[in-house]
Amino acid sequence: MMWKDSLSIGIPEIDKQHKELCDRIDALFEACSKGKGRNEITNTMDFLESYTIKHFSDEEKLQLKIKYPNYTQHKAIHDNFLKQVSELKEELNKTGPTIAMVGKINQLIAMWLVNHIKAVDTELVKYVNQ
Repeated sequence: MMWKDSLSIGIPEIDKQHKELCDRIDALFEACSKGKGRNEITNTMDFLESYTIKHFSDEEKLQLKIKYPNYTQHKAIHDNFLKQVSELKEELNKTGPTIAMVGKINQLIAMWLVNHIKAVDTELVKYVNQ
């Protein structure tokens, strides 16, 4: 999940936050490859929960500022992801850091991040640069 320039959307603060998330995902992947994913998953979920709240708030403030026409849809996507993170954290608290749980979290975060940046966040650039 290493950060690549192709993930940059051209909005420095948002790119910086996306890079930070990629770095955290990489740390989790590395821990998993060393058999330490169970130890790292709780830290990653705690980070993800606080990160998404701040990051989504920052993105949504920018969208309101630039009068982004797809704000409602974008916010709904954010809200859905926040719900997924909350549900995963609750499941993690109930089941503990099982290998299946670590895999589920890895897949959700990595897939969602790339798809969200490339398919949704890149649309913002068209309106920021007007």
